[in-house]
Amino acid sequence: MDFRDFTFVQAIAQAGTLSKAAAQLFVSQPSLTKFLQKLEKEIGTPLFSRVNRRLIPTYAGQKFLDAGSQIFQIESQLKNTLKQVASNKAGTLNIAITTNRGYYVLPKVLPAFKKLYPSYHIEILDLSVPALENALRNGLADIGVYSQAEQNREFQHYPINTEEVVLCLAADHPCRRFITSRPGFKYPWLDLRLLQGETFLINDPLQWRIGQIAQRLLREYQLQPPVLLLRSLDTCLALASRGLGCTFSFDICISCFHDFDAPPLYLSTGTEPIQSEFFVATRKGHVLDQAQKDFITILKDQFGK
Repeated sequence: MDFRDFTFVQAIAQAGTLSKAAAQLFVSQPSLTKFLQKLEKEIGTPLFSRVNRRLIPTYAGQKFLDAGSQIFQIESQLKNTLKQVASNKAGTLNIAITTNRGYYVLPKVLPAFKKLYPSYHIEILDLSVPALENALRNGLADIGVYSQAEQNREFQHYPINTEEVVLCLAADHPCRRFITSRPGFKYPWLDLRLLQGETFLINDPLQWRIGQIAQRLLREYQLQPPVLLLRSLDTCLALASRGLGCTFSFDICISCFHDFDAPPLYLSTGTEPIQSEFFVATRKGHVLDQAQKDFITILKDQFGK
């Protein structure tokens, strides 16, 4: 059976006679009669019964017509979907993004993307940096959104911005009186050594870039404070804002975090600004489609330099 079979049977059912159906289909009546006899023999049961000189679908005939109608609908939907895909109006975008960054980035980017591509299906993989890069390697993600001090040469990179790492303290922290300004630093500056003995709230350095930076700074300044390892950066920021410890954050992230009784202090530290590259990564050789290009453009509009 093929689409022609369903078309012919549907025409017979609508016309009620073979002669009228043949005229509508632009075929001869003997040819249509022969077609119906052959099809009924193939199926093994009559598709029509004659009632008052009119052909009426049997139970099997109605099931045949119902199935044909479903097939026509699927064909129509498929053609429409393929047209949308060809015009970049439908498809799937698989985004891998680090857990902390997803909280700040996606609410600002996805609404604008969905306005451009309302029929697109978006898959979000909420991952640590090692898992994110594996998702890119394995083809589970089209693009990865994260930051690193150095770009991994395995991937193609599309820079978004250069972030500065900031030290976050409660607004009424006793060390606030030692804050100064220093040339070349974006934020007021504090000597990290003044926080000896303070509890530090740090993202797991095995999973998160900001945790690796925090661990390196504590080691460089020979600090051995109590450390509380947490998975969520916003939890670290919320606790720090309430005086329950000190933490580090990327400055792009703090611009999106507002769950404070009182906003914390954001400070530079170190001998020079501590920076990290914020970018989109794809597999080497991957060609961006228009939707992926537009996603990156929106990301740059929201978080670019």
